[in-house]
Amino acid sequence: MRIVLDPGDVVAVIDVGSNSVRLLLARELSASAFEVMDEERFDARLGEGQRNGVLSEPAMERGLHAIRVAHAIASAAGPATTIVAGTEALRRASNAGDFVEAVREQTGLRVRVLSADEEGYASFLGAINSTGMRDGYMVDIGGGSLEVMRVADGVLAESQSVPLGAIYATERYLGGDPPTTKEVRALRKAVREQIRVQPGAGTLVGIGGAVRNLGRIDRLRRKYPLRRLHGLVVSRAGIHRLADTLAGATTEQRRRTPGVSANRVDILPAAAVVIDEVMAMTGAKTLTVAGQGLREGLVWQQIRGEGAVLPDVRAASVSGLQRANGVDELAAEPVVAVAGRLFEAARGQHGLGGEWLELLCVAARLAGIGMHVDWYNRDRHAEYLVHSGDLHGFSHREIVLLGAIVRWANSGTPDLSPYASIVEGDDARAVGVLTALLGAAGAVRRRRPSPVLHVSAETTSRGLELRVGGTESVEAELTALARQQKRLEAALRVPVHIAGER
Repeated sequence: MRIVLDPGDVVAVIDVGSNSVRLLLARELSASAFEVMDEERFDARLGEGQRNGVLSEPAMERGLHAIRVAHAIASAAGPATTIVAGTEALRRASNAGDFVEAVREQTGLRVRVLSADEEGYASFLGAINSTGMRDGYMVDIGGGSLEVMRVADGVLAESQSVPLGAIYATERYLGGDPPTTKEVRALRKAVREQIRVQPGAGTLVGIGGAVRNLGRIDRLRRKYPLRRLHGLVVSRAGIHRLADTLAGATTEQRRRTPGVSANRVDILPAAAVVIDEVMAMTGAKTLTVAGQGLREGLVWQQIRGEGAVLPDVRAASVSGLQRANGVDELAAEPVVAVAGRLFEAARGQHGLGGEWLELLCVAARLAGIGMHVDWYNRDRHAEYLVHSGDLHGFSHREIVLLGAIVRWANSGTPDLSPYASIVEGDDARAVGVLTALLGAAGAVRRRRPSPVLHVSAETTSRGLELRVGGTESVEAELTALARQQKRLEAALRVPVHIAGER
């Protein structure tokens, strides 16, 4: 049952999966944002050895232990509601009722066993609200089931669920160590026979711990400069190499492979082969790793109810990151307005398009997120928070650019060289322009509350003319602008003239 939440309320989600039991504690920030307070994971392997659709006694005891501990951790946070969701292992188990009753007796919690459609929709919500994808496929591989969801114009158009999760696929198809070529072929055939897709249907987004683990291995192999996993794009060739490498190695060899999680060392080959086959069937050239899925989708359903899909993922995540880091959203908007005005006035000099204006406005909203950590190193902290925070709907290239803009907004020359494999050719020049514009906008709004009532900016034969006026002296703002003048002139390659007026 959904309860009405207020900002600050905590939602606890305990995901009882075939491979693991996972806890998520999330605090509502607004109707369009939440922040993660805590997470915990237990290797319960509830679906392991599930012969003839029956949960084994050892598996049930591992699951019960995990839920008891998760419940104890969640209770300490005082959640407004606790959601316990069971997936494939409980769906297919004839003795699932015994397990559910044992959970109720030992913890007082009621387990809701999700149908395949309910699980698919919750995973879709978690991914759509953190990626903003419009068309293509989502693939969610857990321990027990594989969900393949087709997205059309931002709506879940079709969902399929089959028992090809990493545990079940390993136990049924991959018996060797390493698996034989025949075993791998049989698993690939099972995927082709049980899943229907439309080739060439656009983006492919991957959900779940196994997908994140594959992304982590790929990131390490490429020496990828950004640590962020959410939004990481792995090529079709990269996934195929991983599937061949993992399936061709023994358990001990995989254990020594950088990035392979110890709790997935035996089941990751099956997950990699399944994902690789789905990519082959869809014709997807890349797989985008989603950091959010089922648990976050259940949180969104609790927060937003029927209208759980966010209308604007970028705007919602920017607002959420501001709120999570103590930024006054309303106070940031005057800086956004001035930055936009300067951008438009100097368009003839910088020649940048609308996508750069959007990045400038986002950076203006996020420029203050590092101040609550440390005033003196606020710019570096702001960059780190952009890189690592819950900023969704942006590509990794855009994340790097935003991080650079907020870091060098006040002074200095942006350095994108550590991210050469992510950025593009003209990005350094463009970021230099935007940092200069944002520095000038911040100077105009030097004080809060600001006495500035009007700002004019236009390009004339003399260069860029800036005029600032207010109901009282704006000497502080003019002084701050003068400090930004040379940087602005260098970025725009025209003289900049600053004047105050009443």
